[in-house]
Formats: sequence, C-alpha cells, structure tokens
Amino acid sequence: MLPLLFHSLYSVCVLSVSVVATETVVAVAGQVVQLPCRLEEARQGGVEVCWGRGKPSLFTCHNTLINAAGDQVTYRRSHRFSVSSSTAALSISGSQFSDAGFYHCRVQLPGLFNDPTSSVHLIIIRRMLTSLPLFSLSYFTQMCS
Repeated sequence: MLPLLFHSLYSVCVLSVSVVATETVVAVAGQVVQLPCRLEEARQGGVEVCWGRGKPSLFTCHNTLINAAGDQVTYRRSHRFSVSSSTAALSISGSQFSDAGFYHCRVQLPGLFNDPTSSVHLIIIRRMLTSLPLFSLSYFTQMCS
C-alpha cells in the first residue's frame, strides 16, 4: 500500500512540472508595450486568460493584472492594462521603469495541473536621442581637427 501511495504522489509531482521558456521584450519608457502570450490555447475563442507579475504559481495567476475570456474582461488592476482578444497579448500603456520585470500569461483550463503558462521578461529603457544638436556636432568637429 505504501509503495502505491508514493508512486501516486510521485506521478502527481511529475505531472505538475512544466518547462517554461522566458521571452525577453525591450521597450522604451512612456510607450505602449505589447507582451506576447505564446500559447496556442490562448488563441481559441472563449478560453480564460490571465496575466500576472512575477513567477507563475502552480494553481492560479500570481499577482494578477488582468483576467479575460475573449472580449469579456473580468478583472483589471489598472486602466493601463488591456489584453487582445485574438492573440491574448498584454498591452501596457504609458510604460514606466517600475513595469520592468517578469510577467506570465496563463490559460485557465478545467482540471488540475494542466494550465499552460508563458513567461515574458520586460526590460524598460530610456528613450534614445535620435539626433544631436547642431552645436554639439560643430563642437566635436573642432575638437577632432
């Protein structure tokens, strides 16, 4: 009886382990950021998708930002968050440096230990200067000659 119990417990533990690849997205502060949800199940109509911050938990979305099923949003932490009903991508408007970190999307399916999860690492950078002022160019030209 005891070996059967350990075998059952081991089987549950093995089933609950999944490999989660993390994608990195680099975005400019102040812009709209789109984080992709790389799950085929998320593109099916009517499935419940949630986005959270930090590491995904085993049973639910951790630190939930938004929860939606198709066009129906059932929870939204802030007006800055929206989710695409066709791709389940998370949009963050007016990105801030504090938005940097790890995010995860999760498709919530009936049953235990079968919710697929996709993780994204968001890096926020400062806006780069697109051109130097003219006086700077002439100053550098004088110094180099």
